[in-house]
Amino acid sequence: MSSLLVAITLLLGWNLQYVAFDFEFEKFFPNNHPDSKAYAQHVAQFGYDNDYLHIILEREEGIFDKEFLALAAAFEKSLADIDDVENVYSPLSLQHVVKSPTGLIIFPLIHTDSPTDYQIKQDSSRVFGNPFYRSAFSNSGGALSIYMHHAHFSDQARSEKLLEAIRSKARNFGISDIRLVGKLSASGVFISYIQNDFGKFLIGSLSLSFLLLLLIFRNFKSALLPFLISLLSIVWLFGLMGLIGLKINLLSSLLPPILFFVSMSDAVHLMNALKKSGGLEAKEKLKTALQIVWVPTLLTSVTTAIGFLSLIWINTEPVQFLGVFAAIGIIFAFIITFTFGLLVASITNFSADKRILEVPDKWLSILVSKKKPVIVVCALVVLALIPGITQLRINSYLLDDLPEDSQVRKDFEYADAELGGSKPYEVRVEVADTSMSIWDKKVMNEIVKIEEYLLYEYPIAKVQSPATIIKYLNMVNNGGLNENYDYPDSERSYRSTIRLKNRIDPKRLDKLVTEDGKVGRLIGFFPELGSHETDIRNQKMLKYFQENVDGSIVDYRITGTTYLIDKSHELLSINLLKGLITAIIVIGVILGIYFKSWKLLLISLIPNIIPLIMVAGILGWFGISLKMTTSIIFTIAFGIAVDDTIHMMSYYLKNKNADPMKRMGDTFKHAGSAMLITSIIMSVGFSLYLFSNFGATYYLGLFVSLSLLIALIIDLSLLPILLITFRKNAS
Repeated sequence: MSSLLVAITLLLGWNLQYVAFDFEFEKFFPNNHPDSKAYAQHVAQFGYDNDYLHIILEREEGIFDKEFLALAAAFEKSLADIDDVENVYSPLSLQHVVKSPTGLIIFPLIHTDSPTDYQIKQDSSRVFGNPFYRSAFSNSGGALSIYMHHAHFSDQARSEKLLEAIRSKARNFGISDIRLVGKLSASGVFISYIQNDFGKFLIGSLSLSFLLLLLIFRNFKSALLPFLISLLSIVWLFGLMGLIGLKINLLSSLLPPILFFVSMSDAVHLMNALKKSGGLEAKEKLKTALQIVWVPTLLTSVTTAIGFLSLIWINTEPVQFLGVFAAIGIIFAFIITFTFGLLVASITNFSADKRILEVPDKWLSILVSKKKPVIVVCALVVLALIPGITQLRINSYLLDDLPEDSQVRKDFEYADAELGGSKPYEVRVEVADTSMSIWDKKVMNEIVKIEEYLLYEYPIAKVQSPATIIKYLNMVNNGGLNENYDYPDSERSYRSTIRLKNRIDPKRLDKLVTEDGKVGRLIGFFPELGSHETDIRNQKMLKYFQENVDGSIVDYRITGTTYLIDKSHELLSINLLKGLITAIIVIGVILGIYFKSWKLLLISLIPNIIPLIMVAGILGWFGISLKMTTSIIFTIAFGIAVDDTIHMMSYYLKNKNADPMKRMGDTFKHAGSAMLITSIIMSVGFSLYLFSNFGATYYLGLFVSLSLLIALIIDLSLLPILLITFRKNAS
């Protein structure tokens, strides 16, 4: 057995080197959802809308300066030489086109090669007087946005290489500060925080837990065994992930603390049973300890694993990944505890001469004498917090988890405030009558309604669409004057514009209209509003479209990465809570079968549902929104907290003493002691995450710690009262 354990550990430990991190937000989109299917079709036709980067150059005195324009233009031109850059453009590289009797007159939109003062003044007037060009400049006129379209990345190293190449080009041109706004810069910093927290807090949790075990057991050998069991459980699980080539994402980065503390609970209960069996021979000690903890630990492992496995019903890959591998890790922890743990215990003497952490002897008598006040206080606290649940709102902000002083967050906020927005927004339009084309005037009339709502009512900045092309070409047809950047109302003007369009290389239009002319897109940018406010605006917009856009001519659909991310947060938050309810029901049925009593089933669930109600109420009263990273807290807290309840009830019900008070006293000495140790270690361990600058990690630490402490208090106060009362009535 020992040789097999060593071989498995060496194999999986070797594969830890292959564990990598995943930064593709698209994987959080719900599988097989109609919006996801529509997005997949849209991507196949137009590519990913999130593969862009806004490179913002600033000059407080204004960007229309000869030296600055020349430098910025040279910098922009150099970006095209970088690997994985597919397209780069800004007003610096655009040309202004005017139709004349002799043909098309083409000249630079902004003269950057030794311009005269007159040219600079004319260029400035032309650019700032045209909404199509104006959107590339900040409100103050002190910044310019260069738009870059890059390849779609699936690994972090490649994206970091591109970002560094951009920064290197800027340094070569003497540009000290640039702002980078896009998925590329955001995902990089997210992965950085996940990696830092993953390593830093895992090591911190391991170290702090070992110190606490030393303080509690006051014996190096006794502290070392639970520590090694937890460490081996983590090595096995992440070694397995490395072996089969799976990557760590935002949710699966939560696996180490979950697994560490669940395995710690198993090991501490075993250690406590061994110590309580002092005075017996080694063989008898093991036998006695197994009789005490084998079935309860097996039951807690199965129920906790099933609780996490309930996440597989949520049709989103990262959530399913978390559920499956949390369950696998919990089973690993159980196997290691009752193989490696027993092997070590069989050759090690765990003396019971030093008193370990225990529930005070007077606690039970105090509880019984204050039974009604305890019940009343619990009821009042729950009743006070329940209204807070009604205040809970599903709402997410893309960069809300980043610290306020994060440069990436500052860059996105700057783009929101000065450049109209940082988040891409996309509406797909498709001809309802296949005999028509996007370029037919009847269809274009409806697209114009959609575009103008986006521009002036939503509002969305930098909107580009088939209607934008028509407005621009109408301006070209009419002297290139800004006042003619408008949609041509007359049939004659429209036909003239279409003739001019047909002279343009169709490849220039393929990002807005499909080759067959049946599908188009409206793309733009808007500021971070939060998923709740965005959903309100979306619903208002769709209602307007239903009333004003002719659905027999054109079909429309909101799509794109931003829409699906917000949708994912909403669906995930709801589904995670549904998964929690499923876990409670499944675990409840298992406990009902095990205890052979529906009353005991209800008693077992009360101490674990109350902490969830309290935490939900606290979230609501303090205005903390439900989103993916806060909704998962409930599943984690319930999965971990239910273990102590099962251990306590199992020991109490197995005790043959006819006196409920004496039975509970024995339960406090055995199961209660282990509960105190595990709850304190887990709460302190999770509280380390309060030192994280990353919001998701911070809230995990805060609310899981709070849930575990509340669960411990309920388990040691309300649960004993319920059990004693029930057994009296049963007798």
